[in-house]
Amino acid sequence: MTLYPLHGPVVVTGRTPDGEAAALADALAEHARTVTQTVWETLKEWRARPPVSNEAAISELLAYAARDVGSGR
Repeated sequence: MTLYPLHGPVVVTGRTPDGEAAALADALAEHARTVTQTVWETLKEWRARPPVSNEAAISELLAYAARDVGSGR
């Protein structure tokens, strides 16, 4: 199962109006951390209970991300 294989650190940034990289606002940075933690936990669970398809995996992760962001976690 390969969703989007990432190897190593990932940096999430915002953009300034002129297109330069900028730090994320605190709320967005917290959302990114929360969703990342949820994805990590979900991937660990999938070792014992893999999703039935790539589409199911993507749907599950998107649902969790929407929940995390919507609940302000």
